[in-house]
Amino acid sequence: MPPKRRFYKRRPKHKTPIPDDITESESLATPSDVHKAKKVKWREQEDPDTPGKATASHADSSDEEDLVVAEKVCLTAFCQYGRLGCAYYDPVKRIIYALEDTQEGSHYDLIKMVLEQASADVILTSSRSDDGFIDCLQEHSIGTSSTFQIRPHKDFTPQKGRDRLQSLELLAQVPGGNHEQGSSDDSESTMSSGLPARNAYDFMKRRGAPVGDPTRRRWGASIRMSNFVAADSSPLCMSSIGALIDQLVRERIARDLDDDPLAAIDVRDIEALTLTEEMHINADALFSLQVFENESHASIHSNRSKEGLSLFGILNTTHTTLGRSLLRTWFLRPSLSIPVITARHDAVECLNNPENLLTSGVMRKHLKGIKNMPQISNTLKVGRAKLSDWQGLVKFTFHATMLREAISELQHGAHVPVVKKLIEALDVSSFKELGTAIDWEESASTGRVCVRPQIDEELDSRKHVYYGIDAVLSQVAGEICSKVPERYTSLNVVYFPQLGYLICVPMLEEWKGEGGIEAIDGWVFQFSSNDYVYFKSQEMRDMDTHIGDLHSAIVDREIEVIQDLLERILVHMDGINHACDVCAELDCLLAFAQASIAYNYKRPYMVDENIIDISQGRRVLGVWSLYVVQLTVE
Repeated sequence: MPPKRRFYKRRPKHKTPIPDDITESESLATPSDVHKAKKVKWREQEDPDTPGKATASHADSSDEEDLVVAEKVCLTAFCQYGRLGCAYYDPVKRIIYALEDTQEGSHYDLIKMVLEQASADVILTSSRSDDGFIDCLQEHSIGTSSTFQIRPHKDFTPQKGRDRLQSLELLAQVPGGNHEQGSSDDSESTMSSGLPARNAYDFMKRRGAPVGDPTRRRWGASIRMSNFVAADSSPLCMSSIGALIDQLVRERIARDLDDDPLAAIDVRDIEALTLTEEMHINADALFSLQVFENESHASIHSNRSKEGLSLFGILNTTHTTLGRSLLRTWFLRPSLSIPVITARHDAVECLNNPENLLTSGVMRKHLKGIKNMPQISNTLKVGRAKLSDWQGLVKFTFHATMLREAISELQHGAHVPVVKKLIEALDVSSFKELGTAIDWEESASTGRVCVRPQIDEELDSRKHVYYGIDAVLSQVAGEICSKVPERYTSLNVVYFPQLGYLICVPMLEEWKGEGGIEAIDGWVFQFSSNDYVYFKSQEMRDMDTHIGDLHSAIVDREIEVIQDLLERILVHMDGINHACDVCAELDCLLAFAQASIAYNYKRPYMVDENIIDISQGRRVLGVWSLYVVQLTVE
């Protein structure tokens, strides 16, 4: 019967259409029935007219619909050190969609698109995922009322993912009845001819491996697995697939209590996850297209690498850290949205307008002064900011102000989306007072953040006493000299932070003998050096009480003032980070504009049809369509 065809095992990476003569109820067979039917096809080779086959193919449609409704879309994701790998299972299509390891952005935009596209009911991640990534998944689960769980790291291991994949019938089963049993005549003719085997399965037959040999099944599964996912270069993806299959097994055991739940899981195919708005390109394709290429350092004593002769290396003329990272993300995941590509083309055309070339150069100059503000803001939040971090914050306020003025001088830029976003993001009124309370000269000399005068009255009073303490110490030293014996030819009163005020007397020769240092009545020996001896007297104790530890008091008060300033700054940090993101986008567009002038690229006309029509054009390195089209084509 024709419906028999729907139980053929499909080859990897090829879709087998469902025959037209199969009804909807037949195509929705239960996993157990499909599993049994596959055994009939491959192991028993029953005749197509066998009644049992027809019974298996005509399952009750209502029971199958209830099963589909009961199953939920499960997604597993693992993000570590900024790299993401994930997988999810579609219970209706019976397909596992896998996203190979790729670079994730700081705002986790990629996983947000995957979650929105998959509409997952159950979301799982590893306990060793990045904290920000876990927070992102948790926020999504709260907003969508989906189930979110953090599983132990032992559930997310690449080796477990390989083992679970190789155990699936999709990979473990030999694809073709002739290979599974094969005629003895063909086998004998192949053996007797002495010719080499034409494929791996003939080679295994010539070795005399049994049909049901587990080693043979694992060997074949490991070969076929490379057709679906790059196991070696995508450990996060393999870990996610292993955790996903474990979750499906748990659900199967809870629902059906099958003897072999792993074999009962019906996985018709494993496909690469295709995003609707962005294209995901694996590492092999990126290398083949010469999009990225790392070159080792010329010195044999250095392990550093640099970008070689690649498309990214040619077009990367960005000036900011965030711009460089964003441009790399654009090359890793090119946009498929025509409005997004058109907006970039509009910006490049505006920046390359002859009237705007001077303004574009000014904007590049000010972009050089913008530091990595998200990193600086994190340092400020945890209280570990250095003087360089505060300087980066102040430089941002200056260059943001100048960049806002330069943008206003652009001709025909009112319709460009990035110009509109920059005007809204660079709110100079909220940035201009940041860092104005810092005394940069004193901070550079002391190596810490200091507050300039006329910011805090109490701090100014303490600094006034501290800077005038030399006259007070000289006066006290003169009074003490009139009361001590004449053998103390000279003495001085000094101040040490944390130690207070001390009497400093030059080391006498008699104190270097066996008798040691003898103090005057009322003096208490503190410590000594090779040249001086330090004592504490009642006068020194009175000064400790009335004047106090000035330096420590000044530092403590400056910390309080800086903390108050920091709390006011943190209110604007979200706006500052958003402004940096928009500046990074402008940095990338300026790099595209500079490349289009240098290499004489022309703006393409974007259409919805699957057509690439290039007249008298040339390619950039090994790249033909997508990357060149997104920039400009000659």
